[in-house]
Parts: sequence; structure tokens; C-alpha cells
Amino acid sequence: MKREKMLEIKRKIYDDKDWYEEYIQVLKDGKEIHYGESFDFPKYENGNYVFYLNYGNIEYYKFFKIYLKKWEDKIYFIPKYNFCNEKIYGYLPLEFLENEIKEILENKEEISKIKKLTIKDILCEWACNSQFREFCNSFEDYQKKLVNEIYFVDNEIINNDISGKFEKIFGMKNKKIEKINVEEVEKLDKISVYLENGKVWEAFFKKDKKIYLNTEISVSFEINEIL
Repeated sequence: MKREKMLEIKRKIYDDKDWYEEYIQVLKDGKEIHYGESFDFPKYENGNYVFYLNYGNIEYYKFFKIYLKKWEDKIYFIPKYNFCNEKIYGYLPLEFLENEIKEILENKEEISKIKKLTIKDILCEWACNSQFREFCNSFEDYQKKLVNEIYFVDNEIINNDISGKFEKIFGMKNKKIEKINVEEVEKLDKISVYLENGKVWEAFFKKDKKIYLNTEISVSFEINEIL
């Protein structure tokens, strides 16, 4: 059976007698991650490879900066640390095989320049998935405002000390990054975090008597030491 391409770049043309428009559509597993008159391939900026995507939200006329980070044979899309300085910041948890990204680099050898995924990257990606958006001066400032926005956590131990537990989570540095089966996680029990803005964030999942950050990508780490 022929393997379906995970990353597709299509050119869409609208040709009418009165007007002509040409758009670029980028798809990941059939899901639109970019749509516009142009599409820039990954750029090397200040020591990092970055993408600029709009996730199909062309009404914003805005491109969101995403960092490419590597772990084992995968490339992960990670939010910029200062995503919190924008009231609107689009992000979707995405990952690609290294060879898929290599195919679209102008210089294939530069795949080695993509930096290794860090614990801070995972924490940033995890927090961004909360969909809480508030203008902040730094990621550290964002962490405090996010915690203040939480009014209930569906776990007694965390809920009894929300501020303290989240402070310890954001302070984690030397954790072992673990491979996660995303499809398996979808079937596991989640721990929901309820925000004052009405959003419900499935922030954690349980597996083998351990609690992990629900990153929605195939890497995470457990947080049992704070419980």
C-alpha cells in the first residue's frame, strides 16, 4: 500500500474572466496549517529554524512564528517563548518526521542545525495549548497569569495547592523526555483544568499510576514528584 504523504504543499488557482488569484495551501495529514498568497519555507534566524504559519486564518492577515525543534527522528513545532506578548497567537501541536522537513529545506545538510528539544520547549508548548491568551511581558509573567486564571483542577492534590503545584511544574528542568503514543493518550483518563474564561484545558493524563503533561504531541514527561 502506498503511504499517504503527511506534509503536502498545494497550489490553488482561481481563474475567472474577471479576476485571477493564486494561493498556496499547506496540509498536514489533510489538515490545513497554512493558506495564503505565499508560503515561506523554514528560515534560519538567530540560530534557530523557524516557520511562519497562519493556520488558514487569513482574516487575521497575520503569520505566527513557530520554532522547529528536534528529538530523536521527529521535528516538533514549538511556540515562541514570547507568544504571550500577542493577544492573538495561533498555534497547533504539530510534528513531522525529520525527512519530511529535510525535503523542503533549500540546503538539506542544514537539518543538523535544528536545535534539540528541551524541557522548557515542552512546558511552553503545553502552556500554549491551554488557549489562555493575555498580554504579558515574559513567559514567566504568563505563567503567573495563567495560574491566576485557574479556578479548579480535577485532581484533589493539585487543586488543593494550584499555585504551588504549577510553580513546581514550570520550574522543572532536569526531566527525562519520554516518547508518547498520541493515539493511546486519547483513550486515557485526563485531568481537566477549568479556567475563569470558560475554557476547559485537558492539561494532564494518567498512565501506569503516573501523571504526565498532556502536550498533544509524542513527547512529554511525568510530574509525580510534585504530588
